[in-house]
Amino acid sequence: MKTTREIKVKHRILNWGFRRPKVAKIVLDTMGTLRITRIPFLGRLHPFAKPESTRITQLPINVEVQSESTPLPPAVMKEIAKRTPYIHRLEICPCRTGYNCQKHAHDIACLFFGETGFDASPLLSTRISTEEAIAHIDRAVENGLVPTIARARLDYYYFMLKDEHKMIACCFCCDCCCALGNYKVVPQATLDQIYPRLDGLEITVSDKCVGCGTCAKHCYMSAIRVDNGKARHSETCRGCGRCGRVCPQGAVEIKITNPAYFGDTVEKFLSLATINEKGIRSGLGC
Repeated sequence: MKTTREIKVKHRILNWGFRRPKVAKIVLDTMGTLRITRIPFLGRLHPFAKPESTRITQLPINVEVQSESTPLPPAVMKEIAKRTPYIHRLEICPCRTGYNCQKHAHDIACLFFGETGFDASPLLSTRISTEEAIAHIDRAVENGLVPTIARARLDYYYFMLKDEHKMIACCFCCDCCCALGNYKVVPQATLDQIYPRLDGLEITVSDKCVGCGTCAKHCYMSAIRVDNGKARHSETCRGCGRCGRVCPQGAVEIKITNPAYFGDTVEKFLSLATINEKGIRSGLGC
């Protein structure tokens, strides 16, 4: 799907920077500033950690649902793709490029849903159809990446976009390079507001666990520790489901107990941004 998009100076700057690993890494390393959120009062000022402008939710892989009629989590992203005529796909993943990912293809990159995506650097992205977006999501999941849906202020900063509440971003996170792992330092109360787990998600570790620590090595939130020979998840866990996928013993059980989670999650994100012609503008702050 080809469209004519104006090439601006900022687009040339972004294209130059994100295609150069060293430059991309320098930009992404600024996520480390989230550490200041632990400083009383000062932490409230960080633009990436304000509940009124950021909401991120991971759509876990390797999960069980209570009914065969209940869609699996990645279907949330597919449903949102069907709700907008504006879909843009980045040609490269800034995180995997900047941190030189060796596990996953660098061209399995973010999707931008909504009109603002038109301005997300035409030199770095391509407008695609709903069918192409769904195929891209399937490819990412097959590659072992975790779909993550976000209405996040960081996207507007890094892509020099005006925040008019007209974009939802969908990332595909790996355990080795995803910049979202920097949120692990954010205080728990704030983390639960801006980066909540999927509603109804439950994670348990069965007696099959032998304490090998494989799950902990793959947790980019550093939310798993081995205690007395058994893996234990802390409150920092955001429910990506990767631990269940990598556990050699099949000891991690992940399930969703809320049968309405699918519709609730879709509608929640659609309420945060106008991504179609008839959407209702969100109440999120600028």
